[in-house]
Amino acid sequence: MVVLSFYPLAAQDSYYDEQDNNDVLLGVFVPKQAEPIPGNVRTLLQTRLYQMVTANGISGNQYTPRFFLLPRIAVFDKEVLATAPPRVVLNLELTLFVGDIEQEKGNVFETETLSLKGVGQNEQKAYISAIRNIKPRHPKLVAFLEHTKKEIINYYEQYCDVVKKKAYALEAQDKTEEAVKVIANIPITSECYTQNERDIRKFYQKVLDQQCTQKLNKARAIWYANQSVKGANLAGEELAEIEPRAYCKDELNKLYREIATRVREIDGKEWDLKLKKVDAKIDEVKYDRELALKYIENLPDQKIKVKFDDW
Repeated sequence: MVVLSFYPLAAQDSYYDEQDNNDVLLGVFVPKQAEPIPGNVRTLLQTRLYQMVTANGISGNQYTPRFFLLPRIAVFDKEVLATAPPRVVLNLELTLFVGDIEQEKGNVFETETLSLKGVGQNEQKAYISAIRNIKPRHPKLVAFLEHTKKEIINYYEQYCDVVKKKAYALEAQDKTEEAVKVIANIPITSECYTQNERDIRKFYQKVLDQQCTQKLNKARAIWYANQSVKGANLAGEELAEIEPRAYCKDELNKLYREIATRVREIDGKEWDLKLKKVDAKIDEVKYDRELALKYIENLPDQKIKVKFDDW
């Protein structure tokens, strides 16, 4: 069993990348290989696969995945050319697996194999050369990922009731984050989402409210520890991050008035705080889920168990 500890790559920093706009979520991870590869090569491969996934309309999310894309690399030929300087030629076989990590043995439902060739002054550079030859829009990869999307959507069409029951059971145990992880994987384009949108959005609302409570408590703690203009501004940074649809407006406004009154007394100036406003142009359905995903991303100890050896 492999325990995955996720750390965001540069390519994963934004949830609003124009390419990352599909509502099917797929984790991307490079586990240890049978034939060890250098650490920087492993990072490059993970980044490349993430780019491949998002280029084909799938959200390469790392923090709430049920379905994962994992690679295996095998070296089937290595040659050192007697050139000046010497050159290493690697012929690799890259096998991609997509499976359900919550099912026994991973429940692999899609695989694809590519041949890669790399040439470099040493083995590491040859690996890098080969991985850079992965073309995100290669016809085999496009077909592979299109089938992956359909299989994931089909899963939720078939097992919608099972997924809902699991989410509600977690919520009943006061495991809101785990419940939202389950819910967030339901594709918005699926019938499962359409038929249960009202209930699903209640989960997201609960996350917004939890975030609001946390931000308010942090702002209060900052303010009561330092009732100065500086303390007000630090507290204001927390308040400014509260989502406008959270059910805590009365408490937020109460704290705002308290801080503004005190700032006026000690500084003789009005305290300016810019709060978030509802953007009428956004797709609220997608936005609510992205907020939930971002919330989960920031939780500590993001570890997921994958029985990759069984795939």
